[in-house]
Amino acid sequence: MKKKLPFSIIFKDTNIDFNFVLHDQTVNSEHVGKIASILINEIDKEIKKNPNTSEGDLIQALALFIATRITVSSFDDKKILDFFSNVLEKAIENINSGKKTTIGNS
Repeated sequence: MKKKLPFSIIFKDTNIDFNFVLHDQTVNSEHVGKIASILINEIDKEIKKNPNTSEGDLIQALALFIATRITVSSFDDKKILDFFSNVLEKAIENINSGKKTTIGNS
């Protein structure tokens, strides 16, 4: 059975609750959740400070970050890139199939 990390995100006036399906060899799901939360929150803070940040700029910054992590890891670049692509695709599916709830005064 696949391990799942319950996760929630809030974007504009919508809360999305979903289960992020973890890789079979995940070492510590709590660390996955904690690091993801830190990254999401810090990026949100930066975007609030600089509201003119485009989606393209943000995606490029994330690509630079991910490429840096892949390059400095001890794994084969191609294998880890394939792993990342697979995990990213599944994460998008997990989020899109999550429970969406409108919040606030909308």
